Amino acid sequence: MSQTIGIATGLIVSIVFAIVCASLAGGRNRSRVGWAILGFFFPIIALVVLLILGKKKPKTA
Repeated sequence: MSQTIGIATGLIVSIVFAIVCASLAGGRNRSRVGWAILGFFFPIIALVVLLILGKKKPKTA
């Protein structure tokens, strides 16, 4: 039972970090899906890197 709670907690934390990273990435003109995946598998690292990168300048045609 205790192991199940640990796994469920880890999964919930990963999902929350994925949502936060996707939201931040969208506001910074970056790929929401890519950063959500990174945020799910590498939560703290993805969030820190995303915060360090800052906004991406839009491409001009």
